[in-house]
Amino acid sequence: MRSEAQAPFRTARMFVFGAFAANAALGLSIATLQAVTKALGAPSAPPLDQSLQNIGIDLGAALFFGYLYKKDAENREKQMARISREERLSALKCELSSGKVVSLFDLRGFSRVVIAAGDADYCNASIAAAEAVKDPLLERGVLVIPLVLGGAAESVDAPDDATDRRFRATPVYTDKWVKWIDEQKREAKVAAGKGVYVGLRMDGRVRSSGVGTPPWEKFAKELPPADKWGGFLDGFDGRVGVDT
Repeated sequence: MRSEAQAPFRTARMFVFGAFAANAALGLSIATLQAVTKALGAPSAPPLDQSLQNIGIDLGAALFFGYLYKKDAENREKQMARISREERLSALKCELSSGKVVSLFDLRGFSRVVIAAGDADYCNASIAAAEAVKDPLLERGVLVIPLVLGGAAESVDAPDDATDRRFRATPVYTDKWVKWIDEQKREAKVAAGKGVYVGLRMDGRVRSSGVGTPPWEKFAKELPPADKWGGFLDGFDGRVGVDT
């Protein structure tokens, strides 16, 4: 369902491209047979130059529509892989400042989660950078989840006040979080020791990701306040494109 909603015209396109490619392939086989029979001297076969022209046209059409079908099929596979990753991410759990443990799926429609994953120094630096624009980020529903990848001996600094606690959440079952982050880093060919961030939209889809400190000021400028909605298909997060 999510795949069809994000790329509503892909199935129809693939059907059309596949039908045209199959029709061109059939025409190519017929034109080739006609050319061969004419070359062998069949009197009732179409002229050889006409058959060769048809072969060229049908071959070009088959290759063209076959290429378009292949590209759509590859994009569909990439999209399905991304949706699978996002669904596995949505099952990860965190502890809120109230002590309540929720999954990221439960936060959809309420929070824009930003995961900062790296060693303790990276996580603390990311939190410190977010403090400079904490108020506008809070207005936009941003919830920071620092994930320390350096092992149990390392940890992030504790929140200073109630506002900080509302601004942050703690990952639960961190081994599952680390596994998910490691998979993304391997796929993106990011070095194991690099700190990375993943920012989610309110609908749970990945909005942005990258290496280094999250661009908090950019988030504060681009994201609309949490109590506003930009319009249909905006995902509660500013206008985004639909997969084609």
